[in-house]
Amino acid sequence: MRSKLFLFILIIAVAGIGYSYWQGIIDFTEPEIVFEKKPEYLGTKSTLNFTVRDNNPGIKSVQIYIIQNKNIKILDDLDFPPKLKEKEYSIEINARKLGLRQGKAKLSIVAVDSSLLSNTKNYSVEVKIDLTPPTVAILSSPATIMNGGTGFVFYRTSKDVEKTGVMVGDLEFNCFNGIFKNENIYGCAFPYPYYWNVKKPIIIFAEDKAGNRTSNSLTYYFKKVKYKRSTINITDEFIQTKVKPLSDRDIEDPVELFRYVNIEVRKMNEDQIHEVTKNVTQVKPLFHRPFLQLKNSKMLGGFADYRKYRYKGKIIKGADAYHKGMDFASIKNAPVQAAEDGIVVFTGFIGLYGNSIIIEHGMGVFTLYSHLAEIKVKEGEKVNRGSEIGITDTTGLAVGDHLHFGVLVQGLEVHPIEWLDGKWLRTRFLNEIRRINRLYGGG
Repeated sequence: MRSKLFLFILIIAVAGIGYSYWQGIIDFTEPEIVFEKKPEYLGTKSTLNFTVRDNNPGIKSVQIYIIQNKNIKILDDLDFPPKLKEKEYSIEINARKLGLRQGKAKLSIVAVDSSLLSNTKNYSVEVKIDLTPPTVAILSSPATIMNGGTGFVFYRTSKDVEKTGVMVGDLEFNCFNGIFKNENIYGCAFPYPYYWNVKKPIIIFAEDKAGNRTSNSLTYYFKKVKYKRSTINITDEFIQTKVKPLSDRDIEDPVELFRYVNIEVRKMNEDQIHEVTKNVTQVKPLFHRPFLQLKNSKMLGGFADYRKYRYKGKIIKGADAYHKGMDFASIKNAPVQAAEDGIVVFTGFIGLYGNSIIIEHGMGVFTLYSHLAEIKVKEGEKVNRGSEIGITDTTGLAVGDHLHFGVLVQGLEVHPIEWLDGKWLRTRFLNEIRRINRLYGGG
């Protein structure tokens, strides 16, 4: 009788233990602590990104400490819903505000699960407290810049820089080393948006691995350019022969069709161009002379012209658009030359722009050639200034045979007129890069 009772109790106990294990009440595994990137430095602006996981029964608490002479608790997270299996953390650390000093410290993260055994994972790693921001010395910057213009900046940093660039208003652009032998010298071309009619701050910044940041503001004169505004008449023939083939929607109303193509399709096409021209692969400048204009051509359409469109005597509301290049016309099917040495990074059809070529010239500078009949180069091909790359036509949303010529700097259109001007290129860029190379570029 006693043996049967003992066996019964044993079965109940085993079943209880099994149930408890299945429910996670009893569990023998520790939580996991997973970092996106193992922390090495903590500074005045550092971020810890990590994930805590516990598959069974879930997370109970997470605590973070920094140990340097004393324990400083950064986080005490005790508020978890039942059986939460995973939580992501992004914790900002300001070592200076925490009273930490320059030198070594230990980062400790303690995660406990909600089982009866309170399994604990203690992740500890040695980190370096860095409170010294990088240095930035500006070597050359633009004295004057216009809306729609291009600026050049060169500067020298300390060796500990992890990220650097230029902020134009709220827009961020990359700057690059490798232009000179001295790897601590950075430079770039950057755009000033054509649609900004007021002066914005231009700031060079540099960050180190600990998140310490240094910023230097550029002093410059802002030249406000007033761009042309015009109204263009739209005919039924134009809508049927040029606009309708560019639409991916079956829109019967001619006004709605034009509005859709000129706004929505145009945006998709320009997003594609911007994506290509944001991707800088050639750091060193391949441009050493003013860009070439289409031979024996006259300008038909100017940069940043703001255009309204009229159909049967009425303005098409909501269809206004900027013209983001210069239109040059010569003879019908005129040969198109590469404006300067470069590498072809795109060839193909881009909707309203028709058959197009994009060439990269280094330091974030690209040229665009559109409305072509024929493309005579391939992606990846090196081209020389003046070599024939295509033939003009009316492909895309073009009236009359011409070349749409654009210059883009790090994904934003700028006025080509500067790049066609030898004096502008010489005084703004060529003289400066020679001076810096002579003074600093050797090491």
